[in-house]
Amino acid sequence: MSDPDAPIALDAYEALARRYSDLAETKAENGYNEHPAMRAQIGDVAGLRILDAGCGPGFLTRDLLDKGAAELAAFDISPAMIEVARERVGARARLFVADMAQPLPLPEKGYFDLVVSSLAIDYVRDWSVPLSEFRRVLKPGGRLVMSVQHPMGAYTWYNPPSAFGVQLCEATWKGFGGKPVVVADYYRPFGEIIGPVLAAGFTLRALKETRPVPELEAINPRKYREGMTSPTFMILDCASG
Repeated sequence: MSDPDAPIALDAYEALARRYSDLAETKAENGYNEHPAMRAQIGDVAGLRILDAGCGPGFLTRDLLDKGAAELAAFDISPAMIEVARERVGARARLFVADMAQPLPLPEKGYFDLVVSSLAIDYVRDWSVPLSEFRRVLKPGGRLVMSVQHPMGAYTWYNPPSAFGVQLCEATWKGFGGKPVVVADYYRPFGEIIGPVLAAGFTLRALKETRPVPELEAINPRKYREGMTSPTFMILDCASG
């Protein structure tokens, strides 16, 4: 990456966008673990105004619209991902490119009932900006539901030199066809996940460690066993003040 200040995973997701869109819902970690867990935790969305932060190719955006969201805005750092998301949901959502690490180009204050974010905030080192922005656009008593890498699974995957502190890591993704792509990410321990959420003024309503759905056992027994043995993701369900 030529610009040291550029978002760490932008180049990777620009390269992966189409392949990720085509394959992620068939992947054990995504379609059979994080996706169903997020949707179950979010619950009923009929009539709600929702912001999807880091929407990727629009999987969750599509599902929330199909479940009756009244209004949905969604953004991603990757223009290629937004292009794919637009193909998936058309004009049903307000889609735009934005960097979660920067103030959002949303004038609305106290407007949204729900902010959702699926495996996106992990790519931001300092969570104070996105969490402050989520609180700004949420109405009082609104919800933030976001999934992140589980520290146990991330520590095993990235093998950082220490389990303490936020650390820049890289992994080579080979499971989406074509040329492997190096994806940069941040490992962070529990304290660096829960602490910023509380400091931003959110109340933690629930914390769920995800597990694969039973259907995966017949499709990929190895991935099912791995997912049932060590948690890959966790979901934070938070209330704004």
